[in-house]
Amino acid sequence: MKEFKKGDKISQLRQIIIIILAVLAGVVGSDLADFFSDTPVTEEVVERVGDKLHLVTEVIDGDTIIVDGSTRVRFIDIDAPESGECYYSESKQALMNLVEGEYVRLEKDISGVDGYGRSLRYVFLPQEDVMDDIFVDNYMLEQGFADIRELSQDRRYRSILIHGRNEAVASNKGMWGECEQELEEEMERFETDAPPPNPDCVIKGNISEHGYGKTYFPPGCANYKRVKIDFEKGDMYFCTEEEAEAAGFKKAESCR
Repeated sequence: MKEFKKGDKISQLRQIIIIILAVLAGVVGSDLADFFSDTPVTEEVVERVGDKLHLVTEVIDGDTIIVDGSTRVRFIDIDAPESGECYYSESKQALMNLVEGEYVRLEKDISGVDGYGRSLRYVFLPQEDVMDDIFVDNYMLEQGFADIRELSQDRRYRSILIHGRNEAVASNKGMWGECEQELEEEMERFETDAPPPNPDCVIKGNISEHGYGKTYFPPGCANYKRVKIDFEKGDMYFCTEEEAEAAGFKKAESCR
């Protein structure tokens, strides 16, 4: 990789950008020197993407990151395992290995922001040659670290992402090979679905048969369509989140 030379205008621009990002990320003192030396950005990349790079300062899980120290970004169209679910640790670690401490390019589609204030973006890891850029959303699907997010109006790369997920399923990659039994069991509890008695009360309250407890899913949650209600098992619908919580249900992690 070609590194910047001292005195180059691009190098000066790069240093200004990094200093700003460093301040936002809380990098001070001697850590600043480490910050410069450990996060090289090549001239070719900066020339191509300009000031559209964002530093990944933290990985929350397999589909959510924090960039520039404070902005929470939810990947568009993918749904990674949540804490306590099979392959959660592997999914999170894979994303950490790929992007944590790296500069990424973010691309908006239709949604922009979800109901919880998170920026919805496609994430790309730039390389010197644009043809080698890593489409991180698709990488997570292709390697079996995430599934397609069912509820999404963002369709720009939908066919590419579905193909990536299908390839992983066909090859038993990642969670599709390691979590097959658990995924089948989870799908069994989604077999039946009862419509809400009151069309205005559509918050789904689901009781897990596998130790996850009572969870409720308001419309718009990542897994809302997947969750099926079976009244015989104690599942129910609620009109408000307060009503669900009063009944002992907790909001699903994917909804927060």
